[in-house]
Parts: sequence; structure tokens; C-alpha cells
Amino acid sequence: MTEPKDQQPEPVFVQPKPYKVHLESGKHRGGPFKPKKITVDETKDYFLCGCKYTHNPEGFCDGTHRKEEGIRKYNEFLLKANNKLKEENETLKTKAQLAANKQNMLYVALATATVIAIGLVIKQTRH
Repeated sequence: MTEPKDQQPEPVFVQPKPYKVHLESGKHRGGPFKPKKITVDETKDYFLCGCKYTHNPEGFCDGTHRKEEGIRKYNEFLLKANNKLKEENETLKTKAQLAANKQNMLYVALATATVIAIGLVIKQTRH
């Protein structure tokens, strides 16, 4: 099932505050991703949206991160990230417990082999 063309995917919350950038009128700065065209009339410092929920079409910060909508989205982002970390933690705990169990089984096998070897040596020396 595909999304309707007019429905945009949910943005990923990057950070709860804007990025300060120095933009120059008439200049282009490339990057490793598909750029969003931003045209400025004046060379100065600008603040680009960090939360990705701005209502400004060019991506400048409009303060949404400080409003209820932005705070709610940030809390949802933190909750999802926290749940993901909890799942990863449980997975790592399970893997660590399995590794400890294998190590204990190896110790038991080594101890058993040692007892058998000592028993065989004693048996050989008595004959």
C-alpha cells in the first residue's frame, strides 16, 4: 500500500533547537544530501529549523519547537528513542546471559575432563 502523493512522511526530530548558519547572498554551499534551495537577500547569520516541524517553507526556525506542537513531537521522539534503548538493553542482557551460560558449561566440561584425566592417571599408576 502506498501513501497518497500529497501526504508527506513524518519528519524525524533531529534536535530541539535551531541550527545557526551563516548564509551569504548569491553563494551556494553544497553538502552530502539533496539540498533545499534557500535564497537570502542579506548576508548574515540565520537559524534553520532543527526540530523539522517548522511551518516556514524555506526551513527557517519559526519557534515551533517552543510551542505545544513542537514540545509534544519532541516528547514523542524521546519516548520512542527511550523505548528503542530499552529494547536494545534487554537484547544485550539476554546475549550476555547466554554467553555466561555457555562459559559456565565450558567450565563444568573442563572440570569434568580434569577429574576424568586425574582418575585415569591414578588408575594407571596403581597398576
